[in-house]
Amino acid sequence: MEAHGGRRTWSPSADAMESSSGSRRPWSPSPSDSAGQSSGRPWSPSPGDASTGSRRPWSPDSPPSALAKANGEDELVQFVVRGQGHGEAVPRRCLTQEVSPLLLAMVENRSEDDNLPRGQQDSQGRYILEGPLNRFAFCLLVECVRQGGCLPHSEMERRIRDLDLEARVEACESIDYYLLPGPSKMQLTQALLANLVQSGPISSEVLDLDKLGLCRSEMIMDSINIEGLCIKNLRLENSHVRKICIKRCNLIDCELSLTVTAGEVQISNSWLEKVQLGVFAMSTSVKDGCKLLSCNLRVVEELLVEDSELENCTFKGSDEDRKDRQIISAMFRRSDLHGDVTLPFDKIVCEQTYFHGRNVRMTKGGSSVSLTKAKLRTLPLFDSEGKINLCLEDCELLESLTFQNMTLQLRGVRCAKPCEFSEVEFDTKVCDITFPTGSKFCTARFKDGLQTCIATGCRFEGCNLGYGQNAVADCLITQCHFHACRFPFLEENSPVANFSGSTFVACRIQWSGQFAHEESFVINSHWLRKWNLAGCTVAES
Repeated sequence: MEAHGGRRTWSPSADAMESSSGSRRPWSPSPSDSAGQSSGRPWSPSPGDASTGSRRPWSPDSPPSALAKANGEDELVQFVVRGQGHGEAVPRRCLTQEVSPLLLAMVENRSEDDNLPRGQQDSQGRYILEGPLNRFAFCLLVECVRQGGCLPHSEMERRIRDLDLEARVEACESIDYYLLPGPSKMQLTQALLANLVQSGPISSEVLDLDKLGLCRSEMIMDSINIEGLCIKNLRLENSHVRKICIKRCNLIDCELSLTVTAGEVQISNSWLEKVQLGVFAMSTSVKDGCKLLSCNLRVVEELLVEDSELENCTFKGSDEDRKDRQIISAMFRRSDLHGDVTLPFDKIVCEQTYFHGRNVRMTKGGSSVSLTKAKLRTLPLFDSEGKINLCLEDCELLESLTFQNMTLQLRGVRCAKPCEFSEVEFDTKVCDITFPTGSKFCTARFKDGLQTCIATGCRFEGCNLGYGQNAVADCLITQCHFHACRFPFLEENSPVANFSGSTFVACRIQWSGQFAHEESFVINSHWLRKWNLAGCTVAES
């Protein structure tokens, strides 16, 4: 309200203040107002203001914390990262021993004789922190402090998703510095490992996860997804992960212990060195040009290795808690295995895959190994408590190989050089195979015989060529030496076979019917009338 055109400034009198009963008296102009004079002075409280607790006026010299305290609000504490321009304010009440002992120790009041280090402040009164340098990582950690040390799960996921890889890594590096509670540390660990991805070529810089403030145990995670990075010291135990995916990575000295479970593990286009994958996973795959050096793979049910290379690798833990009637299988496609290996599998299928070590130890008696579409120059010595079951299908034997103490199946096999078969049982009929001159069969048993096979100048010692009438159907087995071998009785409808020019020493013909018995091998025997024995010699010893 104006008087005589001059601006009036309101000045409360003592009786204009609130009474003890809380009532307020109406405003009335001061004498100067009624005189039509303007003082031109800003409002200033009367002495009664201080006694009644009324609000003090704003002053540009007052710090924000002092202003908040004067107004009855939360005192705000300002923090800034050393050498950086970004700062954040945190209500003083949020700084507790449970949320962040470090920040609390920086701002709490202490006695003059307290020798403990105090927080350093800049010229604006802000407390100086050592990290993180990334502004967005700094804002994330401060927000955790504001909300009692831990963000709601959905909010943490949203905030982490909006951060780039550098910000996420810096946040994890600084979480131990801030001494935030365990749940925040777990949230950051889960969020980082779920999307630890960098596009483009594999980074040459090694990211040492041992230097980050990551949780290592007691977590349930949807996924671990690592791509495009060179990582060292990834550690995890006593945890469950639904899916582990490692793509285009170099991993060094990492360990996922035997106490970790996962739905599946996928490794592709990566280099792993001294990595211990003890994960209890139903399915594990290694594909697309991987190379594993001195690594361990635990296999619970299924392993697939495709277009990859394993050198001095082990499969420890696969037998750790094998269940009754549990079948552990492995499939190797277009891969190479270097060094002597121990395989804990019940069933192994190898397609265009090569064993470059001298020995393969099978921990499971009666294991089945299948080699398909391979050009074999070497064959490891399979060491097993019992006979293994080896199947060669559509393979080429380019060098002289020895097959010993096994059950063997040959399907579409081509032999370039003579091979040796010792204590071998052929549990299916051997068909359409040519055995080169000089091939040796020692204590070999052809359970279902041979059909349309060619063997010239080969040697058979203590072999059993089968019991059925079709045991050597349509075979050309000429100029061979037979010693202490067994042949079947032939009946009228038996197929023809050619043994011409061969030598038979101490051989017998055997009958496996109701009245099983043996007879001497005689060229003119009625029981051998279906065979061409021209030029053959027979001796008893």
